[in-house]
Amino acid sequence: MPDLPPDPHRLPPPGDWFASDAAHHLLDRPKFCPRCAAALDRGLVSEWWSGGDRVFLTWCAECHWTGNVVLFDKAVIEEPEH
Repeated sequence: MPDLPPDPHRLPPPGDWFASDAAHHLLDRPKFCPRCAAALDRGLVSEWWSGGDRVFLTWCAECHWTGNVVLFDKAVIEEPEH
């Protein structure tokens, strides 16, 4: 696992049952607002799971955008005929 970025919140000790999830949340959470590109340091990023999907409820303190950012391994996109 790569080095973790600085976090204002203390991570659980490495042996705790939730330690791996907390570390992955810190590494994978959105860092910038999808709408205005402002840093989400002052915003809110809360993670939840839906089946196998990791969903990040995101709120931007700069533009007040709220929405979900979903991580995925592979996307299949079909383009309609023109």
